[in-house]
Amino acid sequence: MKTHRLFPLWLWCCLLPFFANAQSELFDFGFTRDLNVPVFYVSDTLSQPWSGGMNSVFFSSIDINQDNIRDLVAFEKHGNRILPFVWQNGRHRYAPQYAHCFPALHDWAIFKDYDGDGKSDIFTYGLAGIRIFHNTATSSLSFDLVTDQLPAWYYNGYVNLYASPDDYLVVDDIDGDGLTDVLNFWVLGKYVHYLRNYADAPGHFDMRLEESCWGHFSEADDNNTITLFTDCSDKSGDEPLRHTGSSMLRVDVDGDGIHDLLVGDVDSPHLIYLHNGGSDVDAHMDMQDTLFPANAPVVLYSMPAPAQVLFPGQSHPSLIISPSDPSLIKSQDWQSVWRYDYDTLLHQYTLVQKDFLQGEMIDVGSGCRPVLYDWDGDGLTDLFLANYGQFDSARVVNGFLVSDFSSSIQYYHNEGSATQPAFRLADTDFGHLRALNLQALHPTFGDLTGDGLADMLCGNKEGSLILVPHQRLTTGSGDIETHYLNIATDGFSTPQLFDLDGDGRNDLLIGNRRGLISYHRNIGTCGMTDFEHITDTLGQVDVRDFDESYFGHSVPCFYRDPLLGTVLFCGCESGHVRYYTHIDGNLDGTFTLAEHSLAETVEGRPVRLREGIRTGVAIGMLDGDELPDLLVGNYAGGVAYFAGSERMPHGTRVPDIGQADVQVFPNPTTGLVHCSPILPEERIHTLEIHDLSGRPLLHTSGDSIDLSALADGLYILVINHQFRLKIIKQ
Repeated sequence: MKTHRLFPLWLWCCLLPFFANAQSELFDFGFTRDLNVPVFYVSDTLSQPWSGGMNSVFFSSIDINQDNIRDLVAFEKHGNRILPFVWQNGRHRYAPQYAHCFPALHDWAIFKDYDGDGKSDIFTYGLAGIRIFHNTATSSLSFDLVTDQLPAWYYNGYVNLYASPDDYLVVDDIDGDGLTDVLNFWVLGKYVHYLRNYADAPGHFDMRLEESCWGHFSEADDNNTITLFTDCSDKSGDEPLRHTGSSMLRVDVDGDGIHDLLVGDVDSPHLIYLHNGGSDVDAHMDMQDTLFPANAPVVLYSMPAPAQVLFPGQSHPSLIISPSDPSLIKSQDWQSVWRYDYDTLLHQYTLVQKDFLQGEMIDVGSGCRPVLYDWDGDGLTDLFLANYGQFDSARVVNGFLVSDFSSSIQYYHNEGSATQPAFRLADTDFGHLRALNLQALHPTFGDLTGDGLADMLCGNKEGSLILVPHQRLTTGSGDIETHYLNIATDGFSTPQLFDLDGDGRNDLLIGNRRGLISYHRNIGTCGMTDFEHITDTLGQVDVRDFDESYFGHSVPCFYRDPLLGTVLFCGCESGHVRYYTHIDGNLDGTFTLAEHSLAETVEGRPVRLREGIRTGVAIGMLDGDELPDLLVGNYAGGVAYFAGSERMPHGTRVPDIGQADVQVFPNPTTGLVHCSPILPEERIHTLEIHDLSGRPLLHTSGDSIDLSALADGLYILVINHQFRLKIIKQ
């Protein structure tokens, strides 16, 4: 139930001292995810509009809600998001409340039951290797970290079982002994390695290199060409250099009882089917099909990764295929989740759809940025969704894949009511800007031409500003100004028109790739707009997280709250939504970072928003309850809707320390290193120091560790057995 702010002014004044004292105890705002706000896409009603979009996803089966029915979990590579889908009433329903039950995962994730207890465990990328989480669910879903690096015997001894962050390897029982084995490409190899598990019982691992050229085939150094019947003469470990990035799935394609192999490769849109003419253990690939399946070949840029999923009621698993290229600017980002069902009569896979689950949600391509504005003046706030771009085509230039994206803005008209918003897609290319072939358009609205009508000002990847006058927006005619007032940033400009200084005129605030915010004060008169550049470091806001990226991609959304005054919600590269206060009367000073990562309320407790990377944020009154509602876009092209709700106490936050949520100092260090969580209610339990190969060197309980005994150099600090930071000892 929502609480209302409809209090008389005198009562607010009486309560202000109370709220001032309570700021350290309660969040300033409360937000609860709302999946029920209707969205109409042309004539269809999207069944799951606020699921957050999909670009590059890998699906696995798991019982999420402990009802003994296999549900579906999707791992989104472009943002390391977990999307849980629970099987209900004959279909998969998005269930984001379970996302916080999963550990932090990155690069790739494969769910596989390794101990035979019927529950899917997690294999994911660790430190140049494989991390494993054991499924410990009883009445609710939970996981425990088993190992940070899985060792294996290679040639002369045990070392880390290598895994690339850019590959999808095979985790499966290859030899049928009930133990989990691994197929992967070696560091610089072009052959597939078979790592056999020699443990005494399921649930344990004793990995050893069984075959250094499993399948007797090789992959070319610089493309996806497969050579069959290789003699595998080089088994020394010094295999020829090949490019990084391959996906594999072990599957019986032709129904002969022997598992074949499907292989995808970086920069290629196709899956290659390798027929196994040998056995599961002693595999010999004797035929290849570069256009699989024959009746409807996969064409997905780039590096399609196949997953096998058995849906409830099916007798044969389906294939779900999506791109897995690590690059954010190569992959197809719409109709990028292809589902194939198996035809048992024809013994072949048949294409069912190209937008599995994706077609049920808002998905604008890559990089969704929501903006709220009442465009038609009917008193209801409309929704605009801009993107980095949508995949158009791909080509090879000098041996490298180059993909083309063009940005556009979608306009969703709010045809609901003052208490219940409902959005209908009215225009897929608002302002007709897609023809400009720009990337990363970001709109804001206001009268910039002095005619009393709203114009649109857009930032873009190049950093300039584009003025689209009202006439062009309404009639399609009229010129646009591509370098408005010659105002520009160093890239990815994200403007907002907002009266920051309270003088009744909209000022111009611009986020950028560096993660900062520039301030241009409106000094115009008589209805004419004129901006004076004040600073490029407004409030000393800097949303960069150097453990994740050198860039910040700040997306500012200033908001004036009737109680709190002006506050700032800021999207960023790392995927958090930063929240700043102490802005009014402090435009020359430093804003207060009140929330490093904004929280949502899940089952009565606040937890951090996990919406992927490059978040965009919009906030406004949408349902008439006087509590602001929040929309958060992400790089996968979707948007999440959060209704304003009761404020929650800070002390009830679920502990969830991530790399960006802890301060480590000093770094570099001559010896002692201290770690401090940003939020006081969170705890650091253990610290470890590893070398760059992943070998543990030091371990301690508590929040400090001494590196004095170690030689100078670069090390990895592991916090609470989960999160890693680079530490320099000097």
